[in-house]
Amino acid sequence: MSAPESPPAAPAEPLTPPEPPGALRAVLVATGGVGGSWPRCVLPFGAVTLLAGAAATAITFSLRGPHLDLEQGVALATLRAGLGLLAAALLCWGARRRAGRAGRREPGTA
Repeated sequence: MSAPESPPAAPAEPLTPPEPPGALRAVLVATGGVGGSWPRCVLPFGAVTLLAGAAATAITFSLRGPHLDLEQGVALATLRAGLGLLAAALLCWGARRRAGRAGRREPGTA
């Protein structure tokens, strides 16, 4: 004798994005949704931070020598933050470019 078959599974509901928490929703409403445009701001802030970190690192290391003190640590942290922001901008740009390519390959859904 065979075991009874289980009923077919119900079709999965499409996933909806989670509702943002109250504070985030308030910020999005107050700024008109501009909070979603942060990837465009990362590149200029990264470039300015990188330049400031490079200048501060060059100045502190030329004045204080090779030993590491607080000012040199802050300068190096600023330099690393600038490099991190530029890397984030590069990753966002690449992801957006890949998404654009994938969207163009889809058969015409205008």
